Amino acid sequence: MKLIPISAGNFHCDGGALFGVIPKKLWSKQYPADADNFTKLALRCLLVDTGDRKILIEAGIGNHYPEKHFENNGYKPGNHLEDSLLQNGYSVNDITDVFFTHLHWDHCTGAVKTKNEKLVPVFPNANYWCSKIQWEHAKISNPREKAAYHTDILNFFAESGKLRLIETEGGLFPGFSVRFFHGHTPGLAIPFIQAEEKTFVYTSDLVPTTANVPLLWIAAYDLEPVKTMYEKEIFLAEAAAKNYILFFEHDFYTECCTVLQTEKGLIVQNRYQLSELNEYK
Repeated sequence: MKLIPISAGNFHCDGGALFGVIPKKLWSKQYPADADNFTKLALRCLLVDTGDRKILIEAGIGNHYPEKHFENNGYKPGNHLEDSLLQNGYSVNDITDVFFTHLHWDHCTGAVKTKNEKLVPVFPNANYWCSKIQWEHAKISNPREKAAYHTDILNFFAESGKLRLIETEGGLFPGFSVRFFHGHTPGLAIPFIQAEEKTFVYTSDLVPTTANVPLLWIAAYDLEPVKTMYEKEIFLAEAAAKNYILFFEHDFYTECCTVLQTEKGLIVQNRYQLSELNEYK
């Protein structure tokens, strides 16, 4: 098995939104912001190459939005995803599966491209995977979360004949299992990847950055922050006990870390680049 970080570019969000009720005086010491209070975020996908399958976790943003939208979100359009795959020796045709942790715009809309005012697949040979809970929720959503979904692209997935809905937790591919969490958005599907003796967890928006590891440091984007708090507490305690390697989609500064349980709570223990763990590159 090979695990390879794939970049879909970078963007930004408001620091207050990333850390919720935590005062800026505290969070800015752990995760910097610019003069406009924007924090840099990565769109870091993960390619899981099992030999038979080339599974891409997440797909970034794509090219569908007005220039003003890109500007407001600190995103520079480009072929980031395709270029990153090529730099790592893969093409879009190699991808057999695209796994979405959820269907918010910054996680899935890059799997489709707008070309000559039509939507076309970026990965012509791939199936699309997400939880059935999230799929059903995306269709009804709520006024607060509605802007996070791109209806035309979700309809494209549905009409492609390649949408695969995950109904239960557990194994999905060899060495690749899924668990559901519901505080950020219903049916957030988190991949747990077993590579020899190590377990890698793609944290998505359950733990967006290393600075969100402390229990109460929860993003304002979460629909049910108290539920997130309990889910995160249970998950991170397990991660510390079992020495999971957490892989961050959005942390601009850190790809991976382990966590440690202390008397004062859970903290970041060691930080890694995935390339430092040579057997997985």
